[in-house]
Amino acid sequence: DAAFFNHFVCIVDFFVHMGKCVAEIFTFVLVQGYKYSVMIKIKKIAIVSTNSFGYINFLVQKLEAIESVDLTFINIDAVPFKYKNKWSRIENFFSKILFNKSLKEINRTTFIKKTIAEKNPFDQILVIRPDLLELEALEFLRANGAEMNCYLFDGIENFKYQKSILGYFDTVFSYDKSDVAKYGFEFITNYIYDDVIENSNTEFSVFTICSYDKRFQFLEKIANQLSKMDVSFRFIVKKDKVLQHQLIQFSPHYISLEKVKELISKSDVLVDIQKKNQIGLSFRVFEALGFKKKLITNNADIVNYDFYNENNIFVISEDNLEIPKSFFESEYSDVPAEILSQYKLKNWISQVFKV
Repeated sequence: DAAFFNHFVCIVDFFVHMGKCVAEIFTFVLVQGYKYSVMIKIKKIAIVSTNSFGYINFLVQKLEAIESVDLTFINIDAVPFKYKNKWSRIENFFSKILFNKSLKEINRTTFIKKTIAEKNPFDQILVIRPDLLELEALEFLRANGAEMNCYLFDGIENFKYQKSILGYFDTVFSYDKSDVAKYGFEFITNYIYDDVIENSNTEFSVFTICSYDKRFQFLEKIANQLSKMDVSFRFIVKKDKVLQHQLIQFSPHYISLEKVKELISKSDVLVDIQKKNQIGLSFRVFEALGFKKKLITNNADIVNYDFYNENNIFVISEDNLEIPKSFFESEYSDVPAEILSQYKLKNWISQVFKV
């Protein structure tokens, strides 16, 4: 019995000792964790944006990988919504007429407020395409963000309603130099969202993909010109109602960026057609830079950027579509790394979020 008792006491002492060790370790971890959190200040950021063809996903992934950032991302295109019944559709009809609001917009605002309220307040909120948000949503975001900014990657004249809501933002970032000069915005270009691409055999010399809009006639002219020059190309246009066209392929569905990358890898030259009322550089320009592809564009302002090289970039207009055959035959000239780094996503994040 005495031996059993002594053995029992030893076991108890062992567990007491282990308990003290665990407590000491736990205390140490808490203290170190506190010191670490003090040393690395966590910045709470919210991004409220459309999907924007997937370009924003790269921004979100990059921010999520930064340990000093606590990110909340609201993709307003993905907010769940469906009509409950036929009466909901009738309610939606009258809501549009009487209040200029759809049930989908009301549901979106409710979702934004709920998501933000769960983690507020935020150190910084960035809104992309603010014209798609109700004033109630903008006011709620403003009340819950120490700093609230927006980014316009389209000319403001193409979305004129945005002019009336600029007062909600501390800083308006814009990629359009004319808007920056006129409204006092902070200039920033779009970014190289990715620069890793698999090497593939060239299947067509020239490639582009775009939505069906007023630029289509210009795209047709380019297709006809390339056809006359016997330069291979593949042009894809997204349009709900597919048309039959001898030179241009139509798609009723959006094509993922991963698939677009695959198509870019099979080409040597990209085509960029800017919209009217726009001089900012589109993401197509930065795809060409990141993936080391030549570029045909009608954006005449591109010659004023430090990465411009006439060997890599050819500027056209509707009145002048003559592209020398040598442009397609010469090799791509690498852009110096110190210039290229200015346009990478890491630098964009540093300018906008200061992290």
